[in-house]
Amino acid sequence: MVKIIILLLAIAIGLALGPQLAGNKGYVLIAFDNYTIEMSVTSALFLSFLLFCALLFSLWLARWLWLSFSRSGAWWGQRRKQKAISHTQQGMLAMMRGDYQNAEKLVSKAAGFSDAPALNYLAAAEAAQEQGQDKKRDKYLEQATRIADNDAAVLMTQARLQLKQQNYAAALNSLEQLPHDSFKQPNVKRMLLSILPALGLWQRYIDLLPSANKLGLIDQQQLQTELSHGYQQLFIELANSQGSEAVAAHWNNMPRKQKKQMSIAAAACLALIKSGDNNAAYQLLGDLINRHTDSDLLSVASQLQLSDPYPLLQQLLKLRHKHPENAELLCLIARLYAQQEQWPEAKDFYQQSIQLAPSLSSYQGLAEVHRQLNEHEQAIHYYRQALAI
Repeated sequence: MVKIIILLLAIAIGLALGPQLAGNKGYVLIAFDNYTIEMSVTSALFLSFLLFCALLFSLWLARWLWLSFSRSGAWWGQRRKQKAISHTQQGMLAMMRGDYQNAEKLVSKAAGFSDAPALNYLAAAEAAQEQGQDKKRDKYLEQATRIADNDAAVLMTQARLQLKQQNYAAALNSLEQLPHDSFKQPNVKRMLLSILPALGLWQRYIDLLPSANKLGLIDQQQLQTELSHGYQQLFIELANSQGSEAVAAHWNNMPRKQKKQMSIAAAACLALIKSGDNNAAYQLLGDLINRHTDSDLLSVASQLQLSDPYPLLQQLLKLRHKHPENAELLCLIARLYAQQEQWPEAKDFYQQSIQLAPSLSSYQGLAEVHRQLNEHEQAIHYYRQALAI
């Protein structure tokens, strides 16, 4: 706008001064080295005006060319972006269809012009893994990591893919690079529920279970089952690596609330039995049975291999007066009598147990007692009863 105003002023001045200068054209001399240019003032002004117009035209032409190239570049860039969006969408649809080869090709091709290239590389990594191409998967993950700089989404996807391949150590390493707050997320805890027991990290697994229960990842029954299993494995590991004293020490340092759970107590006793320290298992189990005739404790007690089962037998006979209708207790007493080859007493208690609640172990035990007493027909009868259960 300013240039147009200047041009109009120049024309106005020319129109105003032109008639006056017509009678006195004046004289202009321009000398340059050995060259000289002579002209009238009117001609010099007219030439200046033409040069000024040429300059304005040159500037306009340069600006037009610049804008044209810019618009052309923007158009091509927008077109590439639209194609990237289209390829990404088609690639994700191919993933949903299970066409992983085509999906990998589309999303990786679109990554260079995508608004979120890390997401394209993550999708390509998953498609490559589904095809069993681990090297390509790792390449895509590396590209995503480099772009996103260890972003949580990249690490989570990497851990999920590694977990899917049962590469538990690598999956845990990926998760441990996440910010600390990320471990509160349900998805992270869900992966840890699979990773920690697979790596034998039982204490961490046990510590994880209550929070997983609060988030609804496992129900109350699963919580108790997994706690029992976790403690059993932890106690076995302690017994094998450090001895029964380590199991006892860990038991003594456990929270009182957990000690009251008989499934966990049974796990400690069972670990001692499997490590070969039956006497230590009996010391712990004996105190617990006096207070709780729990089925888990009785089941573990039946696995004790004591050189002298008489003290345990007497303890159980006293408990029998308090719990005369506990079929598991009666079956355990019968088994201890059988270990001492007191067949009539074993037979009597097995029969009482069967009358209350028939079970496979009681039928098998009673059949063995009849076999020892040379009562073969009855033995065959009870063996058949055992098979029928």
